[in-house]
Amino acid sequence: HPLLYGRHRVRRMLGLPHDDWDTLADSLHTSSVTLDELHDPKRVWSLGSDNPAELEAEISRLRAELGAYREALSRPFPVAVLHWPAQELSELLSAYPTLRTEYPSHAEHLSAIESSLRELAASGTPNLGIVTGTVPSYEAFAASEGASPEDATLLPQYATTLAARGRAAAWPPG
Repeated sequence: HPLLYGRHRVRRMLGLPHDDWDTLADSLHTSSVTLDELHDPKRVWSLGSDNPAELEAEISRLRAELGAYREALSRPFPVAVLHWPAQELSELLSAYPTLRTEYPSHAEHLSAIESSLRELAASGTPNLGIVTGTVPSYEAFAASEGASPEDATLLPQYATTLAARGRAAAWPPG
């Protein structure tokens, strides 16, 4: 993402028209302020201005952006259930066979996810979600925790971390 955003900024500063990569950067950018506005040459140049009115306007814009960012961070992240796609689950169980007690089969895994989400919804738990795991991401998480990926107690923590990073898909789907 930083590479796409930086490329977008350079092309905007050069006055070049949007291309497919710029469109992709726009679609990945989640802030309420568009990349075109963030990378507006007049706005960027106003940061180095000696005109107090221009600087005050830019400070106001930055405060508004910061407020929107803080608001987004303050929203509670979903209670998330961890989903492994069939290929990822197969890879996970090949690498860490002790996790077979948690995941006897992909079909049972999907059934457990559905049961868990239904129980949570029936209990009145708001803001439910599903996060999708990948083996490399899980291994990196385990390493960051100083633990072995074979430790099944890491799985809920991994799901919570993915949810906190905004990787959860809302449940139930629309």
